[in-house]
Amino acid sequence: MVIIVLFSALAIAALGASFLVSLPAAGRLALMVLAASLACFGFVVGSSVVIDENEVGIVHRQFFGPPLPTGQVIARNGEMGPQAEVLGPGWHFGYFPFVYTVRIDRVMSVPQGQVGFVTARDGQPLPEDEMFAPAWPSAQDMLNPKTFLERNGRRGPQTTVLTPGTYRYNTALHEVQAIPAIQVEAGTVVVIKSNTGQAFVPAAGQAVEAVNGVPLVPKGFRGVWAEPLLPGGYYLNTRAFVPAVVKTTQRTYTYQAPTNAANRTVAPRPPQPAAPARAGQPAPAAGIRPAAAGGNGNDDWSVSVRSKDGFSFPVDVRVNCAVEAKNAPYLVALLGNPDAVVQDDQEGEELEVLEARIILPAVRAIFRNVAETMNAMEFVNRRSEIEALATQRVKAELLRFRITCDGVYVGNIRLDATEAGQKLIATQTDREVAVNQEKLYEQQKQAEVSRANFVRAQEEAEQQRMLAAAESKVRIEGENAKAAVVRARGEAEAQVITGDGRAQAYKVLVESLGRESVAQLELLKLVVDGKVQITPQVMVTGSGQNASAMDALSGTILRQMVPPPPAPAAAPATANPR
Repeated sequence: MVIIVLFSALAIAALGASFLVSLPAAGRLALMVLAASLACFGFVVGSSVVIDENEVGIVHRQFFGPPLPTGQVIARNGEMGPQAEVLGPGWHFGYFPFVYTVRIDRVMSVPQGQVGFVTARDGQPLPEDEMFAPAWPSAQDMLNPKTFLERNGRRGPQTTVLTPGTYRYNTALHEVQAIPAIQVEAGTVVVIKSNTGQAFVPAAGQAVEAVNGVPLVPKGFRGVWAEPLLPGGYYLNTRAFVPAVVKTTQRTYTYQAPTNAANRTVAPRPPQPAAPARAGQPAPAAGIRPAAAGGNGNDDWSVSVRSKDGFSFPVDVRVNCAVEAKNAPYLVALLGNPDAVVQDDQEGEELEVLEARIILPAVRAIFRNVAETMNAMEFVNRRSEIEALATQRVKAELLRFRITCDGVYVGNIRLDATEAGQKLIATQTDREVAVNQEKLYEQQKQAEVSRANFVRAQEEAEQQRMLAAAESKVRIEGENAKAAVVRARGEAEAQVITGDGRAQAYKVLVESLGRESVAQLELLKLVVDGKVQITPQVMVTGSGQNASAMDALSGTILRQMVPPPPAPAAAPATANPR
């Protein structure tokens, strides 16, 4: 505007000078041409708009046009007001300041990991049963003002979003807000509740699963999608397609007495995708979940049961379960958001929806039902059987909600938590001590009896051994006697045979040599064998009247002192040929 006024003033000054100053005709004509040129240059330059490459020009017409129809925001046919056409980078002429105003805005950049949520200020109104405008085949067509208005685009929030990139659009028609895209982490799935799209009408004979009267619909239709989104990234409108994050990894719920500063632990929950508050609550810090704001570190989360004989006591329980990906839509249709943390009115503390409405009530009811069928001590003594029975029942109960139970584990059964329980345990302990002492005494008695039997058996064994030895000795003596008889008989027979042989030999000798020669020969044999002594062993000599008596006494004494000659070796026994 300043440029136009300036150059207009210069043009007027040049034109006035051409009439006021006495100049030749050629000079006056030159001043008139200069004035016209200044005026034209001022109007051209003053009506120009320069748009940078990262900018967009929004044109607003102020004069010389019909008014906008009622209900319209953007001018379609030159009406006064915001125009549908936008100015791109470069020079644009003809936008005179007294007719148009041009607002320069920055282009929109959608960063990575986010989408551009678009809201239209003009267009056809949305039907009463629609929250979002129908999806466009192309985001560029949606951002083109003329195409959007000519194709009866709907005003209000749009279903189609802008993926990461840079966009130039009419900010008077569209408003773009960057919101997080859906990031499905490992160990989770996302179930979509669609607020837009057509209602699903099943074909004839087509089976449709319904949860409490709410059908699970195929992808693209309005309602809860029957197929979850698996881990990955998805550029979806999280306001039109509300995500519910469901954990598919192992879940561990522990209900026990206070330990340190924590009273109940759960498996770490995966992070929820950054999204509007209604798309799901953010996950708490991973690890042990402490007591909620409404509780304290001394809360006892063990399961309280009552036995058949009237004793109440707590039981520590741990439950392992999991939700399969294919069953996540069912739980979302049943519970809304199973992993959302809500304030439980009964417990007075924050719990997961799945835990508060299904897991915890089922565990408590099943353990109480089992406990009421047996006495307190029976419950304590049959811990493993109770664990197996509880696992079976919890599995069957959770299977109704399509939750897979991997096991129920019974920890400490704290029967001594109450005074009555302590007395029962003391009585049972005294009884067991008495029974054990009785068993000990009986065992000692049996040991003494066994020892006496052992000694008796040893004595009997010794007597049996001696009897056997005696019997063996008798048999040996009998056999020896028999052997002696046989040996004597053999020796007698041998002597008879020898005697007969000698007799025959003597008979031959007598016949040959005569009796006297044979007798002398035998005597010489005896002398040679030493059987006949022909020389004295002691010889005592003396003289005198009494010599004979003393000599005889000395000879007798010396004879006793001389050792006898060695006996000839016995002939070996001849074996009995029989």
